[in-house]
Amino acid sequence: MNYYIRRIIVALLTVLISSSLVFFAIRILPGDPVLMRLGESAATPEVVAQMAARLGMDIPVPVQYLHWLGGLVQFDFGNSIATGRPVAEELVKRLPRSLELMAGGILVSLCIGIPLGVVAARRPDSIVGHTASVVALVGLSAPTFVKGLILIILFSITLGWLPSSGYTPFLEDPAANLRAMMLPSLTLGLGFAGVVQRVTRSSLAETLNRDYVRTVRAKGVSERRAVYRHALPNAMIPVISVVGMRIGSMLGGMVVIENLFNWPGLSSYLIEACYARDYPAIQASLFIIFLVFSFISLTMDVLMGVINPRRRDV
Repeated sequence: MNYYIRRIIVALLTVLISSSLVFFAIRILPGDPVLMRLGESAATPEVVAQMAARLGMDIPVPVQYLHWLGGLVQFDFGNSIATGRPVAEELVKRLPRSLELMAGGILVSLCIGIPLGVVAARRPDSIVGHTASVVALVGLSAPTFVKGLILIILFSITLGWLPSSGYTPFLEDPAANLRAMMLPSLTLGLGFAGVVQRVTRSSLAETLNRDYVRTVRAKGVSERRAVYRHALPNAMIPVISVVGMRIGSMLGGMVVIENLFNWPGLSSYLIEACYARDYPAIQASLFIIFLVFSFISLTMDVLMGVINPRRRDV
């Protein structure tokens, strides 16, 4: 039980410290959000003072920080400087869209990375094995925007099979939603598939050389059954761990994809807030990203503690 309590405390402290650093860091960046909202023509000293007071930016930064912490307890992120609407309403709309895209990318990466990893582990010196490794390396090393542009040119402009951008809610039109998700999910998943392929290949190759697998083969079990029934499930433990560590970081790394495919998710909202120096929106977006990342990391720690009880003694 102490293992889980320690992990929960570490996760909460990580979110708090990271969010606090963001709170103070964005206030030393150049650009005044009040002046950016008013414009130079209307930015008289009186109007600036009134706007700063209305936004709560005329009080000392430490006091603003305490107010912000009080709002976090109730998940009240304040109102957007750019739009004047509650930030929480925008987050409720955008976070599920980013999670939806992230789930699609993870599914693509697993469907591509695991089979390629199995092929590369079973036939490391064959043409098929080398080809699988090269495909994974290309997906891992190519920049995200390059992969996205290539997919748009191929599947949207040349073949006309899929839309190049846009978003349709799933409940409104499931088919249109899935078609809109395909290109950004494939772009996101191709890079992650390289990581999955490498971990699967190394883990499975090591597992295939263990004594219990040799014993299974000696008993006359077919090679396919020895691989997929006995070796692969044990080889998936490192893959699960790596996937868990990378899932949270994917949420913050989808900025390029959401902007390239005009996907109205959390990362694109964060970029818009940065351009407008919208402090409440920036703070809230990064807080949610930190929270999701810490929650996923905590979940993976708990799962790995269940799978491997020795971790709970660490």
